[in-house]
Amino acid sequence: MSEIPPSAPPPGGKPPKPLPIDKSKKAKNLEPLPKDLSGDGQFEYLGFSFTSKKAYETFKYKFLAQMANMMIQQIKRENEQMIKALKKMREDQG
Repeated sequence: MSEIPPSAPPPGGKPPKPLPIDKSKKAKNLEPLPKDLSGDGQFEYLGFSFTSKKAYETFKYKFLAQMANMMIQQIKRENEQMIKALKKMREDQG
């Protein structure tokens, strides 16, 4: 017989009642986030600050290109491993 996790309601039982809403805890009005903290003329990306938009964009796109290349390499490795595993399974069966 399978075990029922303790969080699951008993079979055939009534659905649990929703928790009462505590009206003393109102949602606070959130203040808008402050404007760019890096100052005028500075750009920030992943914690790095840049003084020119060109430097910012160059870093950003090089970083993104490197990440994409790393992901493609990882996918190729996993694909090769999967093909090897499938070939081995086919040899074991046949």
